[in-house]
Amino acid sequence: MELKVLKKQNNSNACIVCGLDNHSSLKVRFYECEGDVVCGVFHNEDFHQSFPGRMHGGMICAVLDETIGRAVMIKNPDQWGVTGEIKVRYLKPTPLETELYCWGKIVSENSRLFKGVGYLETPSGEVVATSEATYFKLELSKISDEKLDDTKWYFENGEIPASLSSDNLDLLDTLSAKLKK
Repeated sequence: MELKVLKKQNNSNACIVCGLDNHSSLKVRFYECEGDVVCGVFHNEDFHQSFPGRMHGGMICAVLDETIGRAVMIKNPDQWGVTGEIKVRYLKPTPLETELYCWGKIVSENSRLFKGVGYLETPSGEVVATSEATYFKLELSKISDEKLDDTKWYFENGEIPASLSSDNLDLLDTLSAKLKK
């Protein structure tokens, strides 16, 4: 299924997931798509490995965490969340030196919390991990003493894809139904 890209989200300078000035970062570019879905697109490197040729599970968890957490920004761009709980199911080894796609959406939210689901897939559409998570809604000033300015949180100019596709988008609904139980 193909989803129209509506907007690109900001990147940071130092984040381990989206930081463009951090050599160790995954440098994920996040896109808001129709259907209130976020997709993170990135190319992992050898230094993101655990076993040779395989992406480290902690890095997989980190990209799923940030993708799901960013989905709340679709309806409220100034909303921030802090992870309360995350559950990751690792299904298959994740190859290195490849472009990967991480998909996420919000399942439910109230004034204090939001819950979401996500999955990570290879270019061939193989789902390698799934996740569900709960976040506390907090103002940025309660998360960090540092202020985000144009050097720390910014829109990276560049080509924005018109659409992104995945044959597994129905998995978000399946994961959502399980989380709602």
